Amino acid sequence: MAEPELSVIVPAYNEEDLITRTLDVLHAHLMEQPERYELIVVDDGSQDATATRVREWQARHPAELQLLVNETNHGKGYSIRRGVLESRGQFIVFIDADLPYELDVIAEFLKALRNGVDLAVGSRVLPGARVRGVPTVRFVAGQIFSWMVQALVFSGLPDTQCGFKSFKATAAQELFKHTTIDGFGFDVEVLYLARKFKYTVQPFAVRMIDYRRGSRVRLLGDSLEMFFNLFTVRWNDWRGRYK
Repeated sequence: MAEPELSVIVPAYNEEDLITRTLDVLHAHLMEQPERYELIVVDDGSQDATATRVREWQARHPAELQLLVNETNHGKGYSIRRGVLESRGQFIVFIDADLPYELDVIAEFLKALRNGVDLAVGSRVLPGARVRGVPTVRFVAGQIFSWMVQALVFSGLPDTQCGFKSFKATAAQELFKHTTIDGFGFDVEVLYLARKFKYTVQPFAVRMIDYRRGSRVRLLGDSLEMFFNLFTVRWNDWRGRYK
């Protein structure tokens, strides 16, 4: 079997109601593209039938899907790291399990990666981006977090948390070998490391299809953890963890 050119990683936690449709949509989209691909679902210790639904889909498409199962819930950062380190493609994309964004931007990501960019990342704040249905309190919380990232960690990328990012595999493998944050704050650490290791990062406007009301991000608890993660990144760098 030929090695895939593209690995698409989908982290999933308690997604039994939507994971089959997600895989169907991704498969249909990728089948129309020229790249050989693999789908990697990382089940992060789900307590429902997510893994069962994925295995059922895998039985129908054995060549296209790899299922990785975390025995316990570790977090999105841990799951993306595991998917990256076990992927086989020359290029890597990860996207949230509810597919909140139009998939056409994947072609733009890949064009940029082939033309020398190391990371092509989604942005919800660039001209041409579209955000739909996000509650005001979550939008404001996201803006505050972005301001804190700019002030405390690095500037120049006002949207670090968009769950739609792509990498050259060589860059992704190097970056994720150094990451330490298992939760939702992992994006900041990855982008900080990209800057530190002199990788090029290009943002692209993404167009949201819909906003999932049952967000996996707990507004208070996860926001506080992400805030402390900013200091974790600085502390790790100060003590030489990223060398």
